[in-house]
Amino acid sequence: MIISVTSLKGGVGKSTITQNLAVCFAHSGYKVCIADADTNQSALRWSSLRDSDLPAIPAFGTPEKTLSSNIKQLNQDYEIVLIDGTPSLDRVTSRIILLADIVLVPILPSGLDIWATEQFLERLADARAQKESGEIPAYFILNQFQANLNLNKEFKEVLNDTQIPVLDSVLRPRVAYREAVIKGVGVYEFKDEKAKNEFIELYNEVLSIITKQ
Repeated sequence: MIISVTSLKGGVGKSTITQNLAVCFAHSGYKVCIADADTNQSALRWSSLRDSDLPAIPAFGTPEKTLSSNIKQLNQDYEIVLIDGTPSLDRVTSRIILLADIVLVPILPSGLDIWATEQFLERLADARAQKESGEIPAYFILNQFQANLNLNKEFKEVLNDTQIPVLDSVLRPRVAYREAVIKGVGVYEFKDEKAKNEFIELYNEVLSIITKQ
């Protein structure tokens, strides 16, 4: 199963969500790895910081020239391959979408993210046209969401009009996500119970989607 976590905009939480999903899959007994296609290579750094007592989550760099072949090989060796996507409009993004069994699209509640999403939907449509089945399921993940703000409520309504489902689970602006990453852990392994429970909800929702694939 290949899960691409991607967007055309930086700073939306792709790496954070990728790493935390990997932690949840690993603790659930899945053999999981991360294919780091982001130019920052943050998943590689994060993986190297993990304590040996924690479930192993190897991360692999994926150069553009060998991206497709590397991902396909990893998909044979691992039950779950999470692709940490790159925020760009180039062909790498299209390939990351095309390789995926499902695509997760983190998004922040802002006008800039809506504009980037319009371009992303064009890329998704192109990838679906290239795929024999014509199917690449995609889902929005609302990150740094504050339900008490009218802007955020309106933003969610706008996303509902894109025909891409929005996951019920949302991530809120919590310091725990930033603290956990520099220790090489996920919030599932961290001290903040609210962040942990919040992410477990997201993981369970993603898991229910992939088990139906």
